[in-house]
Amino acid sequence: MAVAAVLGLGLYYDPVTAFLLLATVIVTVVIGVYIVVNLACGGYFLRRRRELLKPVRHLLFPLLGIVAFVPALLTAAGLPVFDFVSELTAPVSYAGPVVGVWMAAGVVVLIVLSRRHPGRIAETARVHLDETSSSESPDLRQNGAVQP
Repeated sequence: MAVAAVLGLGLYYDPVTAFLLLATVIVTVVIGVYIVVNLACGGYFLRRRRELLKPVRHLLFPLLGIVAFVPALLTAAGLPVFDFVSELTAPVSYAGPVVGVWMAAGVVVLIVLSRRHPGRIAETARVHLDETSSSESPDLRQNGAVQP
C-alpha cells in the first residue's frame, strides 16, 4: 500500500509535491499518536499504578507535551488557527482530510470487529498486556522500567 501511494502520487504529481504530501500525512499521524500516548500515560498511572504516580512526571509533563503539540497538529492538518502560520497550499493541504478519513475508517473497522468478532479485539488487547495480574506487583528490573 505504501509503495502504491508513493508511486501513484509521484507519477500524478511531481516527486517533491508527492513527498511533501506524504510527509505531512505522516507527521500529522505521528503527532496524533504522541498526543494519545501522553493521555495514556496519565490514564495508566491514575487507574492502574496509583501507588507509583508522580504528579509532575506522569501528569504535568504529559499535559505540557499535549499543549505543545496541539498547535503542531492543527498546523500539520492544514487548519489555519494561528496568524503566524501560513496556510498549506493544495495538494499538501489535502493531508488533514486524508488523515481524518483514514482514522474514521479505522474507527468503523473497530466498531464492525467489536460487534461481529469481539473475541478478536480481546485477543489483540491480550498481546499488549502484561502476563502479571493487576494485584501482583511486577518486578520492575525484569520489564525494563525505570527504577523509582
